[in-house]
Amino acid sequence: MALLRRPLLTLIAMSSTLLMACQQSKASDTTPTTSTNQNAVNRGLLRAVVIGDALPMVRKTDTGFDGLSFVVLEAIRDQLSAEQSEDQPAVTLTTANAADVESGLEMIRSGKADIACGVGFSWERQKQFDYTLPFASSGIRLLAPSTIDGTPKSLRGQTIGVVENSVAASVLANNVQDVSFKSFATPADALKALEKGDVKLLAGDSLWLRANQNQAAPDDVIVPAVPYARAAIGCIVGESSSSLLDTGNIAIGRLLQAYVDGNPDARKEINAWIGQDSAIGLTDEQISHYYRMVLSTAAEFHQTP
Repeated sequence: MALLRRPLLTLIAMSSTLLMACQQSKASDTTPTTSTNQNAVNRGLLRAVVIGDALPMVRKTDTGFDGLSFVVLEAIRDQLSAEQSEDQPAVTLTTANAADVESGLEMIRSGKADIACGVGFSWERQKQFDYTLPFASSGIRLLAPSTIDGTPKSLRGQTIGVVENSVAASVLANNVQDVSFKSFATPADALKALEKGDVKLLAGDSLWLRANQNQAAPDDVIVPAVPYARAAIGCIVGESSSSLLDTGNIAIGRLLQAYVDGNPDARKEINAWIGQDSAIGLTDEQISHYYRMVLSTAAEFHQTP
């Protein structure tokens, strides 16, 4: 853990400019979609896309799914229910599995699903979707043998495993030369390949790599010390789902504010996935510091007495 302390601290260093970009609306885009807040209320369903079961965002259980993404999705579901009239039933959260990243995004793009959480920010995705406030931050790095420090020079001639259409795949392709990439359809496939030795280097966001390191490659290290790129992690909705975007931002803002304020339920739910006793190992103060920065780009969300 001592070796990872400095990299973990870098996860909370993000500029306010990027946080604001994650919330930016596209007023000039008039493409209709059916993924709207009103439809979710009328159906009584919030339809979430689940792409794989990659910790710390998603974990498959005997009864469904859990993970940091589902802490957020449940908060959004509860906020939707609170916004309904008294004669409407509570909104139910339903999930649909996607085989890979692109098919999951297509479900939202086409209106077959409403939302996906745990999605890293990229400018290309921002052209097609709207991002909520982030609830986590990560950096693009690699799991590698200790003989490789993760710098471009150390990666020359290497084959790097990546999840197809992931932010990590794009970032590494644009920043590292003289390497080859081996793409995998899902995060689970990529981790299995690393565990079996089919690849010895795996690129991805730092939270995902750290959460799965002990199982996939316990003797490897997460490198480099400074990530190739940092990105916010939030939820995405269709471009014309402005009402759902607003509701999502309110729900996430209140969840983050509750954590900052020391609410025991909020801290228990979030710490289970990224807190000090989790595989990620962030302290309450590290998480609170990042959440305060996110909230400073919007407003404080005080809990109703």
